[in-house]
Amino acid sequence: KKGKINRNVRFVKNLEMVFTLEQKLAEHVLHSSGEVFQKINYIHVAEITIVMLLLVNIRCMCRACRLTKCIEVGMNPVGVRQKPGSFRKSKELISPSSSNHDEFSRMPILSKMKLNYENMRNARKALHNEVGENVFEEKIPKEINYKESVQQGMKDYTLMPEWVSSCFDEFRTLSADQKNILFRNSYIPFFMMETAFLSHINNMPDSVIFPSGDYCDMKNLERYYNSTNFEKKISTEDIENLFKPFYDNYKRSLLLPMMNLQVDIYEFLTLFTLLHWDTGLVEITDECLEIGTKVKAEVFKELDFYLTNVKKVAEPSVRIGTIVNLLPAVHKSVRRIQDDMEMTKVFNIFSAPNEFFDLVTGNF
Repeated sequence: KKGKINRNVRFVKNLEMVFTLEQKLAEHVLHSSGEVFQKINYIHVAEITIVMLLLVNIRCMCRACRLTKCIEVGMNPVGVRQKPGSFRKSKELISPSSSNHDEFSRMPILSKMKLNYENMRNARKALHNEVGENVFEEKIPKEINYKESVQQGMKDYTLMPEWVSSCFDEFRTLSADQKNILFRNSYIPFFMMETAFLSHINNMPDSVIFPSGDYCDMKNLERYYNSTNFEKKISTEDIENLFKPFYDNYKRSLLLPMMNLQVDIYEFLTLFTLLHWDTGLVEITDECLEIGTKVKAEVFKELDFYLTNVKKVAEPSVRIGTIVNLLPAVHKSVRRIQDDMEMTKVFNIFSAPNEFFDLVTGNF
């Protein structure tokens, strides 16, 4: 076979086709299709064959073919992860593209929410900036422990009221007590949902990515709950019995479904709208109920327009129903983490600041 390859190589070189073929191959290889040579079939078959032979050792020549073969032998595509600190930037999920930018003018609420969410993400860079770090440089995510995540959470919480107010003009008109009721009941569900969304868009199904960009490795919870600066250590058995079930359920019922559905930023913000304007709360007034019902109806209308005209979903109503079905998993995760917090406090297994405990349990 080796001699045959050499004869082919000499044949192509004699025809001075190598450069031409490689140039044409480069023009088409970018689309990563298994039919990369389909559009250059006017080139002689022997010439195409030799280029393939010349490049046979290039492992990444066609990533689509390689991925297809991996899936065929049983690979779970959801389980593919990158090294910590090397996050995938999913532009289509956080900034969906459109051929017509005027289309987004038909989505005033969702577009406004997205803009303000990006502003909050930028504010977080300054808020969680450590001493000596340049706020204008991209932060390198790092693995943090429980205490560090609590400290970050207490700081990040301060940005939320302004973000909510900037998203919904109607929210500003409510009385202070109605604002507090809505915010108190939606903050922790939003936090749980956002960590899953951040893990999803960064393709890290084994990590909980916090709003700061730092993360907890769910495969090494002992490192998360035990650190050299902790006064009291938690046994591996306690971690397995008390905390691991929450993370397993969180990953199985919320994070992986979100990744499988490829939830994007507008769908994520729609879910937050439903969490925030919870018209089933008994404490809200008739005015608040009316406003919440109206806002949710408008957002649903905008999402339907987006799925139909921008995302080109064949059955937008089915897609909306599937996305909304994530909310029970969000609430289940919230109840579980609140129960865990109660248990650790009652049995003095692990301590957290009272302010954080009240924040998680909604007592603020």
